[in-house]
Amino acid sequence: MPIVLALVASAVIHAAALLGPGWTLPGDHDADAPQTIDAVLTKPAPRAEPAPVAKSVPKPHADKPRPQRMATAASSVPAIPFAPSESSAAPAALPVEPPAAVSPAPTFEPAPVPARIALPAKGRVRYAITRGEEGFVIGQTTHTWQQDGFTYTLQSVAETTGLVALFKPARVLQSSRGEVTAAGLKPREFRHERVGGLDTASFDWARSVVAYAGREDGIAAGTQDMLSMYYQLVLLVAKGGTLEMPIATGRKLETYRAEVIGEEMVVLPAGERRASRLRIKSGNDTIELWLAVGKDADMRALPLKIRYTDRKGEIFDQVAQDIEIQEQ
Repeated sequence: MPIVLALVASAVIHAAALLGPGWTLPGDHDADAPQTIDAVLTKPAPRAEPAPVAKSVPKPHADKPRPQRMATAASSVPAIPFAPSESSAAPAALPVEPPAAVSPAPTFEPAPVPARIALPAKGRVRYAITRGEEGFVIGQTTHTWQQDGFTYTLQSVAETTGLVALFKPARVLQSSRGEVTAAGLKPREFRHERVGGLDTASFDWARSVVAYAGREDGIAAGTQDMLSMYYQLVLLVAKGGTLEMPIATGRKLETYRAEVIGEEMVVLPAGERRASRLRIKSGNDTIELWLAVGKDADMRALPLKIRYTDRKGEIFDQVAQDIEIQEQ
């Protein structure tokens, strides 16, 4: 019994020393302050639940105090408060990464398909230019083209030759470029270079306008320029009736009316060829066009002859001298 009381008293004194106002740091009052021991309080291990007395405590001897009294005496010791250290705190929950977004499977646009048109992939036609009914040769015109089913380029170079070139040299260049569609040619740019001037026409199909000579005009589907007109008629391969086609000349926008006259033979250096004759009129100007047909379909309906009659009635013919075609 004296031993138990001594232990209890010691524990009470120790707790009072830790909590009481007399707990100071060295040097707070005098140089001879008693030396103190630094202590770090840590969270005590969690106390296990007391097991049932019958299982954990042997039967006490009759001469010794009952264990319950010792526990009661020990419980009278005041608890020492403490703050849990960072190491003893419950670990913070780790951030959970949201599941990565699953990218949709890439989609691939189908490759564009080239438009299939009657005009060969590449070609060249050279014409002799004659004037008047007598057929006096004054020059030549060379048409060249190239198309891949997506875009096209056309060019026409007309120039005087022979004696006429010596006395009156002249050269006229026309070019047209644009897109190839299922409906035929869709021009973007047209140029007409001649002696003393340049005419141009720019087609803006998104806005449905054509710009020329410092102005703009609205256009409808199927509008052509002065050079693409011939090859658009080749693609249409008219069999009869009439066709109206807006044409941008570089100076103005006007409607040309094409009429199929019928079939007839055209005399060429290589012999006679069968052709379909079309008459194209606008105002006082008249253009006639002979397109290869029938057994001459190997020429793919290309113009075999082009006749221009001006306002004075003077006739200028262009007759094919040689034709080169490349399918691919």
